[in-house]
Amino acid sequence: MLLLATTAAMVAGGVSQLILGWGVVSLLAAGLGGVTPLAYFIQRHERRRTEMQAAMVDAIGQLRDAIRTGLSVPGALVGLARGGPAVLRPELTTLVREMRLMGFESAIGAMQERLADPVFDVVATSLLLNDRLGGRNVSQVLDRLAHATRAQLRIHEELRALQARNVLSARIVAAVPLVVLIAIRQVNPTYLSIFDDWSGQVLLAGCLLSIFVGYAGMRWLTRLPTERRVLR
Repeated sequence: MLLLATTAAMVAGGVSQLILGWGVVSLLAAGLGGVTPLAYFIQRHERRRTEMQAAMVDAIGQLRDAIRTGLSVPGALVGLARGGPAVLRPELTTLVREMRLMGFESAIGAMQERLADPVFDVVATSLLLNDRLGGRNVSQVLDRLAHATRAQLRIHEELRALQARNVLSARIVAAVPLVVLIAIRQVNPTYLSIFDDWSGQVLLAGCLLSIFVGYAGMRWLTRLPTERRVLR
C-alpha cells in the first residue's frame, strides 16, 4: 500500500511538473496522487461488500431450501460450501472445516468475525439460536430474512444509482477548472505567467486545494448510510 501510494504520488507530481511546470502545484498534485490509492481501496471494499451481501441473499435462500428438504443445518452448510454462490464459497469452505475442528458454535462465531457484516450477523444469530434451542422454524426465519434483505439491497441499489449521478456531477465540476487551466497553459503559457513565481504558485495551489476540498465535501454529503453491526 505504501509503495503504491508513493508511486502514485511520484507519477502525479511528475506529470503535473511536465505539463504545468509549477513546483508548488506539482507538490500538491503529488500529495493528492498519494491519497488516490486509499480512495480506490475504499471503493473496492464497498463493491466487495455489496457483492458479498447480494451473494448472501442467494445463500440464505439455498440454505432455507436445503433445510426444508430435511437436511440439518450443518449438512445444509456443507452442501452450500459446494454449490453456493462463488463469492462465498471460500468462506463457507472454511466454515465447514472449522465446524469439524471447533464445533458448530465456534465456527459460526469465527465466520461472523471474519465477515463483519450486519446481514450475516442476523443469519449467524438465527442459526446459533436454532442450534441451542432446537427450534423447528429456522427455515421460516431464513425465508423472511431473505425477503427482507433482498428488499433492503434493492433500496440500496437505487440509492447507489442516485449517488453515482451526484458523484459524476461532482467530478465534472471539479475537472472543468483543471482542464481549462491545462489548456491555457499549453496554448498560451505567457497568459499565466503571473503564477510563475512562488507566491503565484501558492495562490494557485490554494485554489486547486479548494476544488479538492469541495469535491470531497460533495462526496461526503452524498455518501450512503452505513449499516451498523448490532448482533455480534
